[in-house]
Amino acid sequence: MKLLHWEYTRKYQVKGIFDEFPETVFLFRRVKDYYFLFSMSGLDQHAIPSKKDYVRMEYILNKELYSLDAYRQRKVFQ
Repeated sequence: MKLLHWEYTRKYQVKGIFDEFPETVFLFRRVKDYYFLFSMSGLDQHAIPSKKDYVRMEYILNKELYSLDAYRQRKVFQ
């Protein structure tokens, strides 16, 4: 999976488009020092992302925005 395009929207939010779901716009919100998937729009009924896809998207976006270390140090991983 590749991140095709991302941009800042409002305060503490980033929009992202991924190659496996090109019709869907994913909205990420910032929590502490990392971003997590908050919502999505334009979802195609034939290509619904799974939980594994959500985690991959969060990983890729945090890597792109240089917040991967904070993402890896969440409570989930401790």
